Amino acid sequence: MIHTHSNETMENMKLTNWKLAFCFGLIFFVATVATLPHYNTNYDAVNHLSRGQAYLHYLLTGKKDFSDLPPFKPYWQKPESLLVSSDTPKSEIVFRSVYQHDSTTYDYFIQNDGDGHPPLSDILSSVFNMILFQKLHFINDIDSYRIYGVLLASFLVGLVYWWSSRVYGRFAGIISVLSLSLYPLFWAHSHFNTEKDIPETVYFSFFIFSFWKAITAKSFKWMFISSVFFGLGLATKFNIIFSLPIVFLWLFTYLLSYSSKKNFQMLISTLMIPIVGIVIFVVSWPYMWQDPVAGIAKVFHFYKSIGVAKLNPQLLPFFGVNTYAAQTVLFTTPLIILFFVFLGIIGAKSKTYSDKNKTTLLFILWFLVPILRVSLPGSNIYGGVRQIMEYIPAMAILAGMGASFLLNRLRIYDIRFKAIFCIFTFAVLFSTLWRLHPYEEVYFNSLIGGLSGAKARDFPYWGETYGSPYRKAVEWIDSNALQGSKVVFAYELMPNIPRIFLRTDLLFSNTLRSGYLKDGEYAITLTSKGVDVRSYYDMYLETFLEPVYRATVDGVDILKVWKNDKAYLKVHLKENVEQKVDIKTSNTGILVNLQKSRKLSRLEIEYLDKNCKRLSNGIVSISQDGNTWVRLPGNLPDDWRISFMGEQPSKGKFIEPFVGQEAKFIRLDLSPKDTCLVNIKNARVYYFE
Repeated sequence: MIHTHSNETMENMKLTNWKLAFCFGLIFFVATVATLPHYNTNYDAVNHLSRGQAYLHYLLTGKKDFSDLPPFKPYWQKPESLLVSSDTPKSEIVFRSVYQHDSTTYDYFIQNDGDGHPPLSDILSSVFNMILFQKLHFINDIDSYRIYGVLLASFLVGLVYWWSSRVYGRFAGIISVLSLSLYPLFWAHSHFNTEKDIPETVYFSFFIFSFWKAITAKSFKWMFISSVFFGLGLATKFNIIFSLPIVFLWLFTYLLSYSSKKNFQMLISTLMIPIVGIVIFVVSWPYMWQDPVAGIAKVFHFYKSIGVAKLNPQLLPFFGVNTYAAQTVLFTTPLIILFFVFLGIIGAKSKTYSDKNKTTLLFILWFLVPILRVSLPGSNIYGGVRQIMEYIPAMAILAGMGASFLLNRLRIYDIRFKAIFCIFTFAVLFSTLWRLHPYEEVYFNSLIGGLSGAKARDFPYWGETYGSPYRKAVEWIDSNALQGSKVVFAYELMPNIPRIFLRTDLLFSNTLRSGYLKDGEYAITLTSKGVDVRSYYDMYLETFLEPVYRATVDGVDILKVWKNDKAYLKVHLKENVEQKVDIKTSNTGILVNLQKSRKLSRLEIEYLDKNCKRLSNGIVSISQDGNTWVRLPGNLPDDWRISFMGEQPSKGKFIEPFVGQEAKFIRLDLSPKDTCLVNIKNARVYYFE
């Protein structure tokens, strides 16, 4: 009787855990979907989603282009709305995605693919767009893609609760799920990084879980499931390969404790992981069907090129070790979670010995390996730690274990106290995220002084937002710009903002950058480490204009919108022409001597462009003394400085704009040496008084 009751109790507890896991996942899903319109797409969306649509269209119809679809008709999608909402009647909208572009078809990707991440999640994201936007006309064209990543992230939230509560108890499970859901990087990227890093994190986690389940339950079915998750991860991003050291190091320790014939059979069954994984990888990528061996080699070369590099001194080296990832995790993890993880690692010593399945060891390996593999000499990482987000679920579980360890040591077992503990513990973190919203990806904790401290310290990639804040800029412009206004990026690429988010009457093109000509265009840019000096136009905007809109976190601007108009000038400077200019040409180019230091405005040159060679490369530098030179951003020929004027130099004229830098000398290093630009007819240097 007692045994039966015990089994029933255990079954009820398992059922309750599954129900709670479902509830936590559902809450996360609803909250994330409701806030999707607060976030723009990420930089890579155009590449991933265009490819996903091209492959999906071929798989569904057999057609290698979009000629069977009606032509796209421009319309305005209100950026603040999740649903299809426009000033165009729904009956007049052509429900063709902006990423089903005639220039990025199946044939295009079959010829040009392979130098990038695999496309499975691109295709699956496109499936959600096909259903929710193109067929049901329910969720807008852009956000419908992201439901795929949000759904996966919600599954992960449920898994983390279930697994943590099963191993360490329900209280630990709740702390774990709160730590994951409120982890700033995870919450933010679950909204806009849904074609790559979030899916990979989910598949990585489910692979480790199902592998653990297969070994501990001696189940070939679970081993096959783990192989499928490995394949899904491999077909999304190669990070999944680094899950193998985690599970096999854990398996080695596990087998030392449990040696049996069944374990040997399970060990043999792990061979299906690479087999199933490679099959899914190849089958899900049409590009690979042409020549799988050459295709796989090309992809490996791509990952080697981005993952292995000479250590960048900006990435905080210490005796050859790249400490950037470890420091970033330290400074971008909320302190309460860091505290619980610290306690969890302390408590892991006793747990490791008492845990017959060595599950705690598995979680520690899972947390450490992703960070360590980008810290080794010769490894490379850029743009924060979103590339190794696989550490976050393990960190959340360790936090749950640490909180449970703390209360057990304090001999606190009362359920009501634990509930109050959870609420008060995470209330501060929740309020912080509420204050940051929707810019949680730039969260830094108080160990570095928040984002302002990271900027003051010049911490690598401070302020990096991956394109998310653009949506707020678009909302402001849609609400404030006059009919027919011009809109440009200060530097970024046009696809970074989906055109349907901007009113149809607005002229949106980077060819409209006018610089010192002040043609009245609205200029948008994200502000982070180094962007203020990356181009003339960036420097011009920062130096001369007051923004008309800005998004600010911790007193630091992460996005700005300028109106390039005289009404918004910071200062009004009078421009003069330098009367005494000595210009010499040499084998390397042109040297301009102003005789005295001036605040430079621009250099204008007229030259003969007949019977000479076109400029292939040019560099502009300035100097106060002729010995120490400062190179200006960009290379000639260039149509980015002031794209409104076209390429420079061209048709016998050349204009190089400045932003008031003090200099006595201007040097142009030109190639080839007999380029047309050295055939100077006359030249003028303008300066500010």
